[in-house]
Amino acid sequence: MTRALLLIVVCVSSVCLAGLAVSAHSISEKARKLHFSSIVVDTHDDTTQRFLDGKFDLGTRSSTGSIDIPRMKEGGLGAIFFSIWIPSKITGPEAVHRAMIQIDTVREQVRKHPNDFVLATTAAEIREARKQGKIAALMGLEGGHMAAT
Repeated sequence: MTRALLLIVVCVSSVCLAGLAVSAHSISEKARKLHFSSIVVDTHDDTTQRFLDGKFDLGTRSSTGSIDIPRMKEGGLGAIFFSIWIPSKITGPEAVHRAMIQIDTVREQVRKHPNDFVLATTAAEIREARKQGKIAALMGLEGGHMAAT
């Protein structure tokens, strides 16, 4: 009797686990559909520092780092905020100058890849980039010390 009860418990458990696996698959498919039908936004990307030497190109899959256009497209990225960052010990005109250089490097990447990127500053521009099949490139200042007053 105990053996029969144990066999029933094992069979019922197996059926339940199989049911969970099917549910997990359907949830995964739902999540995939939701992800790729949404505008996915990376709100903080530090890649801007890599642009400064002029050698790093977002258009090529990179073996170092985690951001490049091929992976952005594969991951369904719709918009990205490139962080403009200067160490806080640098202030005044020098901080502003360095921030402007970083802003220019982001703009240069957008110019280099017009089929992939468009500069955006509003939600409407992000939605328009999505309609065009492009990634909206935005910028955010990380720290107020580099804002000219």
